[in-house]
Amino acid sequence: MNYTILLKTAFALFIVDLFWLATGGIYGRYLIELIQGKPIEFRFISGMVVYLFLAYMLLQTGSTQQAFLYGVCIYGVYDFTNYAVFDKYDWKFGIADTIWGGILFVVTRLLLQSF
Repeated sequence: MNYTILLKTAFALFIVDLFWLATGGIYGRYLIELIQGKPIEFRFISGMVVYLFLAYMLLQTGSTQQAFLYGVCIYGVYDFTNYAVFDKYDWKFGIADTIWGGILFVVTRLLLQSF
């Protein structure tokens, strides 16, 4: 495993994901606050570990279609586990966020291929 590529991929995922976090993620932040009773407090180290895991998975994909499916599956597991566990988790947000996972993986893959 080339760790430089892993770190670049994690950084690219984070940058692309900022779009969702700044737009669609607003509703997600509202949901989390509703569920846990307080605003989100981002834990930087834990967040970066997540992006490293996502980067590793993205680097396993061999095509754009596979990248989309990996992203959907990874985000779907997260979102629908939340829906199964948290009474106030919105299934519509779960679907939107799951689709975002696929888009995030595709956009990041295409971005990295262009460099």
